[in-house]
Amino acid sequence: MANMIGSIPEFNGSVDDWNVYQERLEQFFEVNDIAAQKQVALLISVIGGDSYKTLRDLCHPVLPKNKTFDELCTLLRKQYSPQVAVFRERTNFYNARQEGYENVTQWYGRLKKLSVDCKFGENLESILVDKFVTGLRTGQILDRLCEENESLTLEQALDLAVNKECALNGQQ
Repeated sequence: MANMIGSIPEFNGSVDDWNVYQERLEQFFEVNDIAAQKQVALLISVIGGDSYKTLRDLCHPVLPKNKTFDELCTLLRKQYSPQVAVFRERTNFYNARQEGYENVTQWYGRLKKLSVDCKFGENLESILVDKFVTGLRTGQILDRLCEENESLTLEQALDLAVNKECALNGQQ
């Protein structure tokens, strides 16, 4: 892969999530202008020996090189993407509270991470705002955000919380 921009590591099915790997692979194709007819060959050459053997078994009796990129990705996704228990993920999300060691940006980051597999769809933004505010530790930051009306956006909530936190830290 001489003169390529970036690199794509070998896929390791025992530790890598196929969905994440596929996103990176597609961006690699994009930045390097990899033609559609070469994508299968590149995929086969970067997935590693063990993963290729598994893919070959999944494709049998057809060889992977005779399938489309999308067909191969579908097979690999079924094999290597973790199955998500949506309601377990939502339970973890809804039960989360800002920890004593977390500042508001750390709380925000943890909350965003917890929301990834919840499949909230179009409701994600409003659910995140609600949970960001209601999950804050009791105190002046929560009190400040509770003064806002229901049109508060996630970005506004984060900005207000960070500003209040900075002001409080400046008073100490």
